[in-house]
Parts: sequence; structure tokens; C-alpha cells
Amino acid sequence: MTYEELKAKYNGLNVRRRPRYLEDQLQKSCVSWFDLQYPQYRLLLHHSPNGGKRNPVEAAKFKQMGVRAGFPDLILLVPNKVHPFLAIELKAGKNNQQESQRIYEKEFGKIGAKYVVIRSIGEFIKVVNEYLNDV
Repeated sequence: MTYEELKAKYNGLNVRRRPRYLEDQLQKSCVSWFDLQYPQYRLLLHHSPNGGKRNPVEAAKFKQMGVRAGFPDLILLVPNKVHPFLAIELKAGKNNQQESQRIYEKEFGKIGAKYVVIRSIGEFIKVVNEYLNDV
């Protein structure tokens, strides 16, 4: 296909795809399911907004206020018979944990918290149900 044919086909439309925020979509699905399944614990599932683009002034302010790199995506502040809380790191596709996230996993393990890496809504449902069965 020539450039002219391609141009005619798309009639000047911008065909660049927007980035797919797969982890964001996964997190929204997980939180929606959780809120419906466990409304009594809805206020105890928390997301700390560490990510995203910020201007340097705002980023510095958040850092001074305690935002830390590597903090898990979700924290379920419900103790069960074994763990004081559940920390959940969400990963989409082939993404792996960053070093700062591995450090949090180790630190949480030292205090007996459960830390999991979740890659699907099915995994999230299974982990949360098992965790809350021991409450």
C-alpha cells in the first residue's frame, strides 16, 4: 500500500493508539468486584496514588508527605488469623516487580503481612477469598 492509499484509507484521522493502561483497568475491576463482594470491608481496601505524571513541585511535595516508591497498589487493612494485613501488587502482561517493590515485599514479610503479586481478576478473587476465609 502506498502512502497515498494509506492516507486516503484513514482520511486524515490520527491512527495512533492511546496507551493501554492495563494495570489501571485490572485495578478498577478488582476494586469494583471487592466493593460488591465485601461491602463490609469496602473502606478497608485502600489505594495510595503513588504513580502517574506530576510536575516537579507536586512530586517533591508528595515525597515530603510520605509517598514512597514501590508501595503496593492495594492494601487490605483487615487482619486475619495469620496476617495483620494483605498487600497487593498488580502487574499486567509481562511486567515484573521493580526493586523498590521487592523491598516492600521483604519488609512486609518481616512483620508478618501477606504480600501477593496479582496478574488477573481471577487471581485477585481467589487470593482475597482465601485471605478473608481466615478472618
